[in-house]
Amino acid sequence: MITKSHLLVLLFIFSGLVSANNPYSIISDIKGVVLDSYGEPLIGATISIENTNHYAIAGLDGSYIIKNVPEGDYQIKVEFYSFKTHTQEISINNNGTKELNFTLKDDLESLGEIVVVAEKSNGDSQLGARETERESQNVVNVISGQVIDQSPDITVANVLQRVSGVSIERDNSGDGQFAIIRGMDKRYNYTLVNGIKIPSPDPRNRYVPLDIFPADLLDRLEVTKALTPDMEGDAIGGVMDLIMKDAPSELKINANIGTGYNQLFIDRPFRKFNSSATQSRSPRDRFGNQHSATIDDFTVNNLDFQDYTPRPHQIYNFSIGNRFFDKKLGVLVAGSYQNTFRGANSLFFDTDVSREDNKPFYDNVQERQFSNELGRMGVHAKLDYKINKNHKIDMYNAFMFLSEDETRTRIDTNLRIGRAGQGVGTGRVELGERARVRQQQIYNTTLKGKHQITKKFDADWSAVYSFAKNNEPDLAELVKTSGVRRNSEGELIVDPVILDRDLKRRWTNNSDTDLAGYLNLNYRDTYGDLNVDYSIGGMFRNKERDNYYDQYLFRTSPITQEWNGNVFEHTWNLFNTQGTPTDPLNYESYEDVRAYYGMAKIKYGDWRVMGGVRVENTEFGWETDGPPQLVGRTGSIDYTDILPSLHLRYSPVNEFNVKASYFKSIARPNFFEVIPYQINEDDFRERGNPDLQRTRADNYDVRFEYYPGKLDQIMLGFFTKRITDPIETALFIDGQAIFLQPNNFGTATNRGIEFDFTKYFRDFGVRAFYTYTDSQITTSKIVRFRNDEGSLTSREENQTRPLQGQSDHIANISLLYKNQKHKWDIQLAAVYTGERIISVSPYLDNDIWQEAFTQLDLSIEKGITENLTIYTKINNLLNTPLRANIKQENTFNAEQVPYLDVSRRTLVREDFYQMTVLAGVKLNF
Repeated sequence: MITKSHLLVLLFIFSGLVSANNPYSIISDIKGVVLDSYGEPLIGATISIENTNHYAIAGLDGSYIIKNVPEGDYQIKVEFYSFKTHTQEISINNNGTKELNFTLKDDLESLGEIVVVAEKSNGDSQLGARETERESQNVVNVISGQVIDQSPDITVANVLQRVSGVSIERDNSGDGQFAIIRGMDKRYNYTLVNGIKIPSPDPRNRYVPLDIFPADLLDRLEVTKALTPDMEGDAIGGVMDLIMKDAPSELKINANIGTGYNQLFIDRPFRKFNSSATQSRSPRDRFGNQHSATIDDFTVNNLDFQDYTPRPHQIYNFSIGNRFFDKKLGVLVAGSYQNTFRGANSLFFDTDVSREDNKPFYDNVQERQFSNELGRMGVHAKLDYKINKNHKIDMYNAFMFLSEDETRTRIDTNLRIGRAGQGVGTGRVELGERARVRQQQIYNTTLKGKHQITKKFDADWSAVYSFAKNNEPDLAELVKTSGVRRNSEGELIVDPVILDRDLKRRWTNNSDTDLAGYLNLNYRDTYGDLNVDYSIGGMFRNKERDNYYDQYLFRTSPITQEWNGNVFEHTWNLFNTQGTPTDPLNYESYEDVRAYYGMAKIKYGDWRVMGGVRVENTEFGWETDGPPQLVGRTGSIDYTDILPSLHLRYSPVNEFNVKASYFKSIARPNFFEVIPYQINEDDFRERGNPDLQRTRADNYDVRFEYYPGKLDQIMLGFFTKRITDPIETALFIDGQAIFLQPNNFGTATNRGIEFDFTKYFRDFGVRAFYTYTDSQITTSKIVRFRNDEGSLTSREENQTRPLQGQSDHIANISLLYKNQKHKWDIQLAAVYTGERIISVSPYLDNDIWQEAFTQLDLSIEKGITENLTIYTKINNLLNTPLRANIKQENTFNAEQVPYLDVSRRTLVREDFYQMTVLAGVKLNF
């Protein structure tokens, strides 16, 4: 029988045998971190023990570990591209763990009086992004170029959803387009490129569509949530600064070639039209206002719709940069081209409001299919010349272009018939196919100078020309109608498909040109332990904006034509030969902004204080071609704002900050809103409001920041905003008429909490944020009801609700895996956006809310060689739809939609976008 004593003896003998056969009785692990001279982790550095098979690769936090190193004397070698190789002798003479940390020096040269060293990154690297956040006086979030490159996103709009407190608004194909910062709608934010405000190609608004920017052109993305006196003051939510790539310190070439497909078009065909046949200019634009157009001035080649199997996506990116003339001249040229195919399968319900009880009910249901082909191109070039150590000149040029060909196919069914075989009745069916071409472009050229005049005094300046344009030529929808009826015997009869008698064709375009100049003067002085930087500066920008609108109405001739499937075999007559030269949407406008500021930065011990005041004067004017008796022909607005701000930072230890900020800011009305136009819409007349005032806000922030590691961070922030004269669109009664117009609505509030967390564990990392936002605005609503006498009537009633676009809860979590030894880089990113109002109704409790949703994206990269990487990016893994509801039950005609649950909410819209997959190769030299 084997006892416990026998087992102990056997274990002792086995241990002795192992030791006798193991020539190394001492085994140790070696671990540590590899940093550069600025303390930044050198992710991917190789640590090897010469003449052995022992080696390791530095992980996401720069850490490494070499396990099971036997007793002996060795030489350890640390290598990383563009850094000097470090060698060191070590001895292993005891069990346990030996810690060795390494700092590598840049492999660069000293050239004459200019000492060329690696400049500290401001965001291209992850550590640079953390340093920018930590050292900033105000509340800033930064996404580095490294993070952007490894993310699943290919446009700037989609990258922004990875920023704390930011959600995005999507277009018809589900792609991100606009940013909502801290629950503040896109009208309350502005966009910079390299610190310079750029104009918007949007036909009505100031905000820039961010899907026009390819993400791979960025060096980093900064979102500023607390404005300083040297920043333009018209942002209440925040400012997005797109910092483009800069010239590297030595020759660097990057290329990216990719392809992919949208799952949507595996299940159905892509519907398209001949966009090359679209006439870019209307007859009136081509021949002048006096021209009487004829049918021969138009083509129907762009109204011939066909099914099509789209080719795979095409993604091409390239950049090259270097320094010349003893490193004085830096040159970088980068370009990007993307050709992608997206779309949506959509269900859309036309709703109305019951005159009996103010509850929603269904009128028609539309089954829609969108097919979108997008061409996105971006080119930017940057030159910088270091005249000497005190003077530097930069010149930056950028051109962004986005073209979109969209086909919308719809089947509009009266709910008396039923949808997709769900019940049968009688009524009208309408089939429409719309051809839409959209072309947007932004061009910017900026010349900058930085000059160190004396040891204490420096100046910088910028001269800017920017241009934005939007063109939507020949928007047209070909409509056919049919019907379902019963004959005298009660039999169901389907009528022939008839071409609708009216065909409208519309041309719109607008241009926006900016000329701007900026000047900043800075003086530094010391008073004992007190360091003070004084700054004064100013700017001037002249903006000229033109808008063109022309529409022609065609009517079938003869009136009744049975659709035979061939658009070329049908005929129309032109109803309005002059177009619409007196439409109020034809206008010219200008805006001059003059601003100056004074600011001081104070450094005393652990305290940093920044304070000052900015004064902005705005002069805006317009002239329309609309009938003077209807809209007036000219108008102007002039106002001045005084915008103080104060920012405090307390840093008791290097890893910890407390920041507090106050700033006053404004949001100017959109251009079109203040022009006194009137146009007829389906339900109401829409009009502008020349009395519309800019929105003003007092903004308060507190943020606690903790940086336990070089790349790690924990941030907790609180913010509140008191908003005066927020702009919302609502119904107003003027005499017997009801108008839909923008107006100022008293005072609103917006407050919230932000939490950021980033942590790296050698090969693994977690980035997460959560934002809670609560806003309130009170507006007047219409209530329909039947009074005590039984008559149908209505009244106005105030309702308090959140601001449009604001979600109570938004969150993002990214799980990272980076194995440098086997060259794997994986990121799984989830974004949660809580419910939010996407359309404000004039009727009480009938606002349209987008449901909360979660989107999951995946990015995988595998290094093949030192210079070659293959990758895949998968967006919308869960096929997350967009669903929109009215938060009331449908009690009026719920029986006509038995396939829907309308007991709590009334579904208005449901869009499915499917999954998009990209794969490609990256080359880096």
